[in-house]
Amino acid sequence: MNNQQKSYFIGAIGLIIIVGILWVGNREQVKNIDGDKEKSLHVGVIIPLTGQAVYYGEQAQKGIELAKEQLNAKYANVEITLHYEDSLYTPKGGVDAYQALKNKTPLDAVITLASPVSLAIQPLAAADGILQMAVATTSGKYSSPDDLSFRTIPTIDVQTKLLADFIQIRNFKKVGMLYLNNDFGVSAKDRLKENISPQTVTKEELFTLEQTDFRTQLTKLKQASPDAVFLTGTAGHYSNIIKQAAEIGLKTQFLSISSTEDPVLVRNAGDVANGIIYSYYDINEENPTAKTFIDSYKEKYGTLPDGYAAEGYEALRLITTAFHNCGYDKGCTKSYLKDISLAPSIFGSVTFDENGDISYEFTLKTVKNGQFVRYE
Repeated sequence: MNNQQKSYFIGAIGLIIIVGILWVGNREQVKNIDGDKEKSLHVGVIIPLTGQAVYYGEQAQKGIELAKEQLNAKYANVEITLHYEDSLYTPKGGVDAYQALKNKTPLDAVITLASPVSLAIQPLAAADGILQMAVATTSGKYSSPDDLSFRTIPTIDVQTKLLADFIQIRNFKKVGMLYLNNDFGVSAKDRLKENISPQTVTKEELFTLEQTDFRTQLTKLKQASPDAVFLTGTAGHYSNIIKQAAEIGLKTQFLSISSTEDPVLVRNAGDVANGIIYSYYDINEENPTAKTFIDSYKEKYGTLPDGYAAEGYEALRLITTAFHNCGYDKGCTKSYLKDISLAPSIFGSVTFDENGDISYEFTLKTVKNGQFVRYE
């Protein structure tokens, strides 16, 4: 074979290889469009797996895992892979977890839990073009238009408005506030203040995440003689606060929000936890979607689900449904979720607004005989 023949031969082989690559690539693209080939969906899950807020993370994880089972069966063309990291319930822990996930695998979406964590990750996920679905994230600061950040819980306004109405009905003249000094605690405190008359707030005291002794703050609140004290933090904080309030003789009506519903409260506080009133998700078994979720959750875990499990379940369901319809097209994903209107969910018919926020009903609950029950 002379040099000219060799050149033709090598050129022909190269052309065959190029055509083959293009054919295979086109074939894979067609298969993805037709749904014959699985599309791999990588979802980072950044939740508290240790520390004060571990219960919220564990419950969300149960809902997420249940959703994964059902979605894998429903969408044969989508292969869901979950990647977990511990947020430590702190902004730094959340950012470290996000970076660790990004270093391990390309992410298509991320589920984040708690306002301080979700807010810390939001600009990073936005810069990376990664869909973010936040659970248990109520801070108004998370609301942002025309981006890939969404949430499965309404802003704190829904809960504080419900509590403000209760304060008015009960004709409480003096309300004290004891709140966790982070985005979650501060936003809840501020929004309740805006929903009640300014003169009603008689004393404000803050505390830190690691704090366990609240006697100094409680003594100052006692001196103000409040009709009620509004708490924001974790159930671990609340259990110590309520016990220590009893020890110093502070008798008042404690009010709080959805973070109250955690077994650690009644386990650590005992009988003194009875009577606290808090706002919570209204999961109505008359809703067919909610009933299906409750039944499947009970079958898998042997217990009733709570709101954190429901939020985690809905977060992965929404992400996967959007991915099933849009694939890797983030513009399509954003439009798809923003265009959802009165979609059935565990919490009733829901719609995302221009900020990626959702809205549904809350109700008042209380602790009675060591059980979390609807307040009557």
